[in-house]
Amino acid sequence: MDRRSSIPVVLASILVFLVGCAKDEGPVYIPRTLVDTVHFSTEVVPIFTAHCWNCHPTMADLDLGVPYAYANLVNVTSSNHAPAIRVVPGDLDASVLWHKVSGSDTYGLNMPPSGTPLSFQELQTIHDWIEQGALNN
Repeated sequence: MDRRSSIPVVLASILVFLVGCAKDEGPVYIPRTLVDTVHFSTEVVPIFTAHCWNCHPTMADLDLGVPYAYANLVNVTSSNHAPAIRVVPGDLDASVLWHKVSGSDTYGLNMPPSGTPLSFQELQTIHDWIEQGALNN
């Protein structure tokens, strides 16, 4: 047998050996991709300031100003849609805020009712913040 013709046979044998020796137990480990954490104070609050604060400095006990927004949103019962919660960490479907800004008609009038609507990126930021556990960071 010629030396060149034996190379594919040797490579195939090595491949079969390596596959045959692969660990056969337990789940396959797939590393998670890094998630860019959304920061409430620097990414979410500016959205409220630009789009919401004109109507919500005090409306419906929902002050979305810088020092009060988090305390008035997360795990707080909606005054207009009780017993629903304004923001349920990690649960978009249970969060009134998400329904109000995302175009859902579940809780009536969408926000903001007039002016510039939230951009795709702003909606994505709010979405990710809630999904990531609505952290006060």
